[in-house]
Amino acid sequence: MISSIKSYSALLLDLIFPRYCAVCDAVLAESETHLCIKCFMELPRTGLHKVEENNLEKMYWGRMPIVRASAFMYYKEGFKNAIHNLKYRKNHAIGKYFGRLMAEEISQSSDFFAGIDAIVPIPLHSYRLWKRGYNQSEYIAKGVQEVTQIPVLTDVVIRHRNNQSQTRMTHSERRKNVEDIFRCTHPELLKGKHILLLDDVITSNATTLSCAESIMQAVGTPLPYSGDTTSIRFSILSLAFAGR
Repeated sequence: MISSIKSYSALLLDLIFPRYCAVCDAVLAESETHLCIKCFMELPRTGLHKVEENNLEKMYWGRMPIVRASAFMYYKEGFKNAIHNLKYRKNHAIGKYFGRLMAEEISQSSDFFAGIDAIVPIPLHSYRLWKRGYNQSEYIAKGVQEVTQIPVLTDVVIRHRNNQSQTRMTHSERRKNVEDIFRCTHPELLKGKHILLLDDVITSNATTLSCAESIMQAVGTPLPYSGDTTSIRFSILSLAFAGR
């Protein structure tokens, strides 16, 4: 009886306040959450967590003490709408949903999260955080935390310079645009640890590398990086990867 009442209530709410797929904007059925079944099945999953020395990981070789790198899906036309919903339409709930989803799928088929001590989401500048109201990467990280139980640290790195949008920049322009935009505020919490840097979308390695370098410098790893793995180690994870 109680379950029937809850079911009717859910149906009524869906009629009054319909829920839409974050990818294709179709009205969701009662059993669907954030994504319709079709879009869920067609997500352009990368499977990179199952590939040793994958192309994303190679982007960091020789630049930082990288352990592994992966991304959940490719940043493809059609599925970009989900990222847009997360970042610009205040649908931060989809961030936690995707965080849980990718952590579950990655954990089921790899040991990607083994040995990681903490998750550090890439921070936003205070002005951008105020304007948007939240950091989308933090919500993705919270979803990952719910599955892995790895603590999320949101106050160990700050973005002290509000750099320009990198959408139309070349790789060299991106590198210059993110130089010295981060500052590690609590190196004592990170020294000697295996840290997972988490971003929403990786196009080049510029932003995540800049964040890693700020941490490396703070914990005493000489720059340019020359192979030291005693001060700190990193893994990289993003919701989407705009590469192959």
